[in-house]
Amino acid sequence: MYKLIAFDLDDTLSPAKNPADSEMIGLLSQLLEKYKVAIITWWKFETIDYQIISQIENKEVLNNLFIFPTIWTRMYYYENWDWKLRYSHDLDDVEVEKISLVLGKAIADLNLQPDQVWWEIVENRWSQVTYSALWQQAPLEVKRIWDPDKKIRQEIYNYIKNDLDGFTVWIAWTTSIDITKKGLDKAYGIDMMIENLHVKKEEILFMWDALFPGGNDFPVMEAWVTCRQVTNPEDTKKIIIELLD
Repeated sequence: MYKLIAFDLDDTLSPAKNPADSEMIGLLSQLLEKYKVAIITWWKFETIDYQIISQIENKEVLNNLFIFPTIWTRMYYYENWDWKLRYSHDLDDVEVEKISLVLGKAIADLNLQPDQVWWEIVENRWSQVTYSALWQQAPLEVKRIWDPDKKIRQEIYNYIKNDLDGFTVWIAWTTSIDITKKGLDKAYGIDMMIENLHVKKEEILFMWDALFPGGNDFPVMEAWVTCRQVTNPEDTKKIIIELLD
């Protein structure tokens, strides 16, 4: 029934910001022998490489692995023993500067400069600019308690949305706000997946952890594709085992 299995990264394939365990890597390697597999995440390609790709020993199966970092604004595929970029909707220097200035003004005006940060809090990810309130490498336990109900980031969103009318602004994971070119939403991403991987919508199975109303993955369900919600990598392993039977 399915030809493509699509996964979120954090809390779906691996614990947030950590490599997947050996059992998950083994199951993914087996899955790649039978299906096309896609990984979609807010993070950059390098983060996916660290958490998943670099641990897969059988490089031949990587021909069936497709990477969509920064929420579908880029796509990577594996060919001739190397990763290649299929498309990229990069922001230009003027756009990056405008976004950075708007974010900087919001942080100052709303008095949201944190007492402690672990690096820069506005990061250029080429096709996406990300505001990470404590920077992405801050301890996870600190990040989880900073804005659990998203009220702080909603305040920032409301403050910047008019100044960034030409962009798509996302309230993302734990401490982040992500900004991309206008129109690069999840519905667009699904269309790109269908076009580039030559599958039909009904042939895709999504496994993500925030598929509830209000969750940042819920728009995928609204696009009428088949979804399975998971709460952690252990749930994901059970579904992969079902697919391998």
